[in-house]
Amino acid sequence: MKKFIIAAALFLLTNVASAAQIDTASYLGDGNLNYPVIITDKPEVNAKINSVIRAEVQRFVDAMEKQAQELDVRIGDMSVDFEIPCNHTGGILSVVLTEFIYFEKAAHPSTLKRALNFNSDSGERLTVDSLSEVGGEENGEPKYSPKNVTRKLRAHVRMNKLFLYDEFTELEKLPEDFYFDDDLNVHFIFQQYEIAPYTVGIIEVNAGK
Repeated sequence: MKKFIIAAALFLLTNVASAAQIDTASYLGDGNLNYPVIITDKPEVNAKINSVIRAEVQRFVDAMEKQAQELDVRIGDMSVDFEIPCNHTGGILSVVLTEFIYFEKAAHPSTLKRALNFNSDSGERLTVDSLSEVGGEENGEPKYSPKNVTRKLRAHVRMNKLFLYDEFTELEKLPEDFYFDDDLNVHFIFQQYEIAPYTVGIIEVNAGK
């Protein structure tokens, strides 16, 4: 039943819910660490969504401070910014946090993109597991299967003249980080070093087309 509700929320949009309002907050007043504050007409929904977003910012800051202490280095630069690729009137909200860190004397900085997806009518988190129930079929299997996403990934790499690790063959599972755009296409995020060298950077693949 839960998967059916998720599928209905994603693709049988009724426009009962209105798009959420987006405000901006800064972690401990630091203007370099910004994250969205979601405002709907349901306080309990706001609390659910905003607690997840702020917890992710807290996790990042804590992890970087701990790593700096363990490595006995200073943080040269750290920032968090965000974008909202989907704020759909049917109740789908995607938040992408871009987390940046540079340790002094490091060879280069590091960037991570964390995607958080919600039903903005209920506040429930939408995870990668829910994608098995939506999108229909493609090539005889679920549209958002590892096999189909691998095919879209390789097409994206060819078109953009990128390259992957030689040992990469096919995805065994879908990336945890994904987001919806306003047309409800699903975009998958592959982090630095995940499937390609650092120089390639973060790879984002629109698997909905």
